[in-house]
Amino acid sequence: MKAFLGKYILHIDGVAGTSVGLLLLLFQDIASDFYQLPKGLILFLAGANVCYGIYALRLAFIRNRSLNEVAALAIANFLWAITCVGILLTYYEQASMFALLFIGAECIFVAILGLCEWCYRFLLVASGD
Repeated sequence: MKAFLGKYILHIDGVAGTSVGLLLLLFQDIASDFYQLPKGLILFLAGANVCYGIYALRLAFIRNRSLNEVAALAIANFLWAITCVGILLTYYEQASMFALLFIGAECIFVAILGLCEWCYRFLLVASGD
């Protein structure tokens, strides 16, 4: 399990963030209507996911990852999970059930990723390809 996480967790994190962000950007009007959320919030979610995903992918493909870079990624995941909770609390009455489920699932997903990256941060530094 450690070998798998050391080799692929950053790829999974980066692809997930980038793909969700790009899909939200491409379908922002549909997402805003479907989720019953302001378009500005959809753009915020999209932009944050794309930026974060690119950073995670950058780390996945570089040879010499620093401990600070990996730790920053893990901390960013935890901060994003907190942000998701804030969004859920703020838009609880307005958002559709699909939006609440999507943002709730994203919150859990990034918290798990952050925990894995934090727990395996030394392995992730050592396993740079």
